[in-house]
Amino acid sequence: MENRKLFDSNRLKRSLKTKGDGGNRTVKLLCRSGFPLYYMLRNLGWLNLEGWWASKSVRAKKVMAIRMLGQRASVFQEVINWKQIRQEAPSPVLDSKDNAVVPDYCNKCGLCCEVASGMADFPVPEAVPAGWGEFFGNGLGKGHRFCPFLWEDNATSGGLCSIYSLRSNPCRLFGIEECEFFWKSSEPGELSNGRKILKIGRWLISYRNLRPISPRPPSPVK
Repeated sequence: MENRKLFDSNRLKRSLKTKGDGGNRTVKLLCRSGFPLYYMLRNLGWLNLEGWWASKSVRAKKVMAIRMLGQRASVFQEVINWKQIRQEAPSPVLDSKDNAVVPDYCNKCGLCCEVASGMADFPVPEAVPAGWGEFFGNGLGKGHRFCPFLWEDNATSGGLCSIYSLRSNPCRLFGIEECEFFWKSSEPGELSNGRKILKIGRWLISYRNLRPISPRPPSPVK
């Protein structure tokens, strides 16, 4: 299947660096390799189809969009911190069949991860930080439309699960039938339109008040 990721977010990230505040910590996080900026913009595209969002003023939309970016950046930094800590700790015992290789039918489009919440049934619960089950199970809050652990894979212009080897069991049961169901939907193609994504991105970076955030400290590993 052809990859639906039709927009290279690196272009927008370069715009953020030049048109935004290059010294702003939030901007730096948004421009880091792996940050799901593309999916964040698609998220805003989804919101444009919802009545409660459409009824908001332009200013209210931008304030909420910036808040959502801050929340994403905070979790993104927390996962980075966790990965650094995990490299220093013994690896958890996993199923021997789990070699972190995606199925052959997966093209890393990320559509299966565009679900705000899921069942936090991790195969090795003690291997993930305390509290992650809460925001995986309930999402990151109002407006968020994709998994907290979805990142961008800049090398393949697709998506990736930042905790793939430890992902929840329901994610492991996601098969080709479910994949094709998402793939045949018309909305993903419309939301992947490069011009629409770029338009949303330009709208976002035109709002100069990209307030610095204070990422949460890394959650302790149980």
